[in-house]
Amino acid sequence: MNSQPNNLEEYLKEKIFPDLKQSRGGFDKIHTQEVVDWLKQIIDHNKDLKLDKTVMLIAAYAHDWGYSGLFRVGEMMDLEKIKSAKKMHMIIGAKKITKLLEDNFFSFLTDKQKYRIIHLVFVHDKKFEIKNIDELVLMEADMLSFLQVNSKKPVLDAKSNKKAMEDFFATRLPKFITKFGKNEAKRLIQAREDYFKQKRKNC
Repeated sequence: MNSQPNNLEEYLKEKIFPDLKQSRGGFDKIHTQEVVDWLKQIIDHNKDLKLDKTVMLIAAYAHDWGYSGLFRVGEMMDLEKIKSAKKMHMIIGAKKITKLLEDNFFSFLTDKQKYRIIHLVFVHDKKFEIKNIDELVLMEADMLSFLQVNSKKPVLDAKSNKKAMEDFFATRLPKFITKFGKNEAKRLIQAREDYFKQKRKNC
């Protein structure tokens, strides 16, 4: 196995971000960068988990790549439509990252690492099935971004947010495994609640 190239993240951005800029109103590019940032923080705070940071990083960049092409440019995001696209976006994303990993650039990876990256992309939204540590950590990073209100990131309307948060509390938060993730989730939940309260006042 060769050493990891210094420009790994730049290469991933070059290959993946052009698609994500057009995906779900630009949401996916911003969301993906947030997930990568959260993932790095989770790993830094939990070195005892002994995760393969390279595998996790590539999977994080590719996890929602499959949404590109499923929605028309400028199409308003509807929670039910996003839900219906979840299974397909994992299948498409796994195919996209499989093809990308064939590039000679990724010759530094072992076959085992490549398999795990593809697996993580393929299962990351199967909330009732994920159980391995790397699957759960990627889910934590994904959900911390979901909770995070960003002025540049399109947010759900109040009704859709209520449904999404109910699902988060029932199926996602109970699967958080790190103290860091749980603490950050608590902070972000409060900030999100405050955001929607203020939004209602301004209506």
